[in-house]
Amino acid sequence: MFGRDEQAKIGSVPPQQRQEILAGLNLDLSWEYAAMIQYIQHAAVLTGPEYTQVIEEELEHARDEHEHAVILADLINYLGGTPTVGVAERLTSEDNVEMLRQDLQAEYDAIARYLERIAQLESAGQYDSAQKIRNIVLVEQNHAINLEKALGIRRKSVAARM
Repeated sequence: MFGRDEQAKIGSVPPQQRQEILAGLNLDLSWEYAAMIQYIQHAAVLTGPEYTQVIEEELEHARDEHEHAVILADLINYLGGTPTVGVAERLTSEDNVEMLRQDLQAEYDAIARYLERIAQLESAGQYDSAQKIRNIVLVEQNHAINLEKALGIRRKSVAARM
């Protein structure tokens, strides 16, 4: 998955900086595992005909989170680390709206973590790896938009705020 040019550059990353990046990526990986589990559980317990499409989206999001986990595990291994098997906190609820809010907050948190990871990778000269994280961010942002729509959250336009 990684080219020879980037493999040559990885050796030039100072050990402490590499460890910080690996710790962050492993944290991200543990949250991707958690998100996948949480989406599957929420899809299973969401009820009501108004949630039929949302259930389908939750399952699609779970598949995306699995894909992100695979990308992160590969990236961690490439950078000389060992991918974690630890799973971050999962949230549950019996309330449909609360479940969607939990999922939305998880997406917001993931986006913030990934923006930090991009900065770390770029400061280490790992531009190809940073691009892989950017691609994940795009998917996470789409998840957030889908959840905002399901919750009836409307963003004010830039023109309306002026």
